This record gives sequence, C-alpha cells and structure tokens, in this order.
Amino acid sequence: LKRVLGNLVSNAIRHGGGDVQVTTSRDDGCVEIHVLDRGPGIDGAQVPHVFDRFFKADPARGGGAGLGLSIALENAHLQNGSIIVANREGGGARFTLRLPAAPVASPGAGEEP
Repeated sequence: LKRVLGNLVSNAIRHGGGDVQVTTSRDDGCVEIHVLDRGPGIDGAQVPHVFDRFFKADPARGGGAGLGLSIALENAHLQNGSIIVANREGGGARFTLRLPAAPVASPGAGEEP
C-alpha cells in the first residue's frame, strides 16, 4: 500500500504541478483512495497506456523508466484491488486506488456499540 500510494503521489507532484490532494471514500464494499492533481491531465489517447511497462507520456521530460505505474497496478492487484485513471474537469488527473474494505464488525448480543 505504501509503495502504491507513494508512486501515485510522487507522480502527481512531478507531473501535476505540485498541487496534490488525497481523499478517501467508501463505495460498494471498497475503500477508495483518490490522488488528484491540477496539472495538464493525460492525453486521451494515452490514458489506456499509462499502466503499460516502459510507457512514458512525454519521454522528453526524462527521469524514470516508465515502470512506476505498472508496478503500482501490480501491487494493487496483489491486494485484490485496482487503480483507475481519469482526467478531471477543469484540468488535472485523478488516480483512484480501489481496495476491498474489511467488514465492519457489529457488536455482539449484549455488547454496547
């Protein structure tokens, strides 16, 4: 989890102009961790490839081997999760890490909540 979030946040800082927001939500038995930036977003034609090994949206920017997002996705899969990417209205990108939520234990009979 630390490696996945570290990669998503560091990419958002590097490519999204440094203004990064991390939020959480719960949906359909999953916990979602959203990493949002306010950068230029991702070219629509490149969105399906951002998790491909060695893919770089802009090779001229240098740095990295293009493996970070593919490794992050594999680590999410190892935790029965996924990562979804989308451009945000008004600019920027949103990466959402979805993981199965642990069931919330309810108090047993005679126990106080």
